[in-house]
Parts: sequence; structure tokens; C-alpha cells
Amino acid sequence: MSERWQQRSILKGDEYKLLKTDLKEFAMPRPLYPATLAAKRQLSQNTVQLDFRVEGGFDYQPGQFVQLHFSFKGQDYKRSYSIANAPESFKNTREIEIAISFVEGGVASSLFSEAEPGLKLSVGGPFGILTAPDQYDGRIILAGTGTGLAPYRAMIPSLKKLASAGTQILVMMGVRHRADMIYEQDFRELAASSETIEYRACYSREKSLNSALQEYPGYLQNQFPELGLSPEKDLIYLCGNPAMIDDAAAALKILGFSPRQVKREKYVFSS
Repeated sequence: MSERWQQRSILKGDEYKLLKTDLKEFAMPRPLYPATLAAKRQLSQNTVQLDFRVEGGFDYQPGQFVQLHFSFKGQDYKRSYSIANAPESFKNTREIEIAISFVEGGVASSLFSEAEPGLKLSVGGPFGILTAPDQYDGRIILAGTGTGLAPYRAMIPSLKKLASAGTQILVMMGVRHRADMIYEQDFRELAASSETIEYRACYSREKSLNSALQEYPGYLQNQFPELGLSPEKDLIYLCGNPAMIDDAAAALKILGFSPRQVKREKYVFSS
């Protein structure tokens, strides 16, 4: 059976998540699992992490996302969010970690900004193809902005295994200000764990930067011309802001990268 692709919009929190996925994935029904909010913590001024304890036989691959099914003011909704913790962590706690950036007037933002532990909803999935390979003879570049960092955090154990096998890995994160960065310590510790892993932080509106900490000015996508990219060896992941993804994808196409070499998930704000 030939591989068919379509581009479709899936509500991601108070954002649209635009991605390419195998048509078969969304044609197949996914079960719903009961879930309870176990914990909530602040990641940045406008972003929180919600930990949901999931019942039943739920499982996932690092990099995938789920749909949260909930009721708000008498209406039913579903929103999709990337899972931010590794499957190894989930097997120990039975909890998935979700990073949510709030949008004024958004339905999910209104609910989750006030949510307390004990909130019950349903989890559907998992979905998505933004997953890490079991092995790769070349370099893997993971570029993300905002909550687009979440799926890469779930990949950390997988990335360590790849690095131990000799795969070169570059993780690049982009935000406006340092205060907007989430999960930075996790990625810095990842880079410190192996000589084959590099971490870069890109700040578009910070005036003072520390080059010793691998901090760079400007937009994340501006880093690509400096990386000595190779269409034959590099596998690139793009997740987050649509402007970053569009700019990067256009530049990569000119450099000879095929769609197979560029995995992407695009977040677009919506009410």
C-alpha cells in the first residue's frame, strides 16, 4: 500500500498544531484513558507543567503527543499537547507531563490556569511522527521554540543512547528572553553528559549574552547557515513557532534537504 500524506490542523492547547502525518494514523480509532491531574508547577511566567496520572494500558514513544478531552462550561473540548517526559519516567510514575502556554481568552487556558490537582479528564492517543530514530549514522539537529521544546525533553534518554553510539546531536532552543526558556537545565545537563551532544540557546530580545554558556543573539533559524549542514548526513527536527519553521524549511530546501530529512510540527495560536 502506497504511503499517503495529508496536512491537517489539530487543536493543540489554545493553539493549532499543523503537521504532516500518515493518513492511516488518524483513520485508526484511539482509545480514551481516564486521567487525573496529579501536580502543577510553573515553568515560566506564562507556561505551566501539568502532570496527569493516566489509567489503563496507555503507552507512547518519545516525541509523540496526546489529546486531552475535557468539559468546560457545559461543552466538550479536545486539545492536543506534546508529552514532555520520557516513557521511562512514565513507566515509573504512570504520569505524563504536559507544558502549556496560556493564551488570553483561550478555553484550555481558562480551565488549566485555575485547575487544581484532582481534576479529571480523558487522554486520547498517542499521535505523531516527531520521534527519534533507534540509530543514526550522522548528525541529528533538534530545533524548538516555546513549548516546542517539550517533545525533545521526552527524547533525552533516547538521545543519550544515540550519543553513546557515536551520533552527533545538536539541540537548539529559541525564545525571546531568558525568562521564557523552559526545561533549560535538563538540556544543559544532557549536553554535559556527552562530548557528542551540543546545546545552544537563542534569544531574540536579550541585550546581554554569555557566549561561554552557548548563548546566541537573534532568531533560532539564523543559526542554520553557521552549522555546515549536509543533506547527506543531517536529520533535522523543527517544532514550535510557524515563522521559524517556515523560514528554516525554506532555507533547508534550497540546501537540498528532502522532506524525509526534515521532521516538523508547527504551532499556530488560536482562541
